[in-house]
Amino acid sequence: MLNKLVLVLLIFINNFLLAEDNQRTKVTIRIEGLKSNSGNVKVALCNSLENYKDHKAPFKGLILPIKNNTAEVTLYDLPVGFYAVKAFHDQNDNNNLDTNFLGIPIEDYGFSNNAKGIIGPPSWNNAKILINQNSNTIVIKIN
Repeated sequence: MLNKLVLVLLIFINNFLLAEDNQRTKVTIRIEGLKSNSGNVKVALCNSLENYKDHKAPFKGLILPIKNNTAEVTLYDLPVGFYAVKAFHDQNDNNNLDTNFLGIPIEDYGFSNNAKGIIGPPSWNNAKILINQNSNTIVIKIN
């Protein structure tokens, strides 16, 4: 009898953990404070430190049109977890974050949590946000 009880408990715990891993949600990403409606906004949604650091391989890469100096998208069916967003205003639509001769960006950019970096982008820990079952909106103010 005890063995059956233990087996039932293990099955229950396993099913509970699997349900947690399979939770899905939606998130709205809104980029505010754009100086013009020209070009578009490039967005990288990252779900790990590795793809946050790798500029060419985010979890999801998006190109957003600009309307009224704002760009917005809603993504559905995302796994619950930590995410960070990087965005820049590609004013000349050349698919690059343009920089000056010192490597300092000359196009506006921003990160989730409105995190700021010192000599480079902010850390994953400063930019990451928990996306859970609740209504999620990430607002980034471009600077």
